[in-house]
Amino acid sequence: MSVFLVLSLTACTTERKVYVNRQIPANLLSDCLPNLPPKSMTFGDSLRYNEHLLNIIEKCNADKKAIREIIK
Repeated sequence: MSVFLVLSLTACTTERKVYVNRQIPANLLSDCLPNLPPKSMTFGDSLRYNEHLLNIIEKCNADKKAIREIIK
């Protein structure tokens, strides 16, 4: 009985999956490391540092988007 169940489950689809090994460029896999904050920070330094951090996040998100496009 269990053999029939296994055969019936495998025969339900004619879909065939093909896996393709795609190279992801090393620059997309590198860490997104921000610069260290200044030891003493003025309000203006804080604004510039926050902008720097947001740019790092945008770069990382762009890298992840590029990886998703590669593996589609």
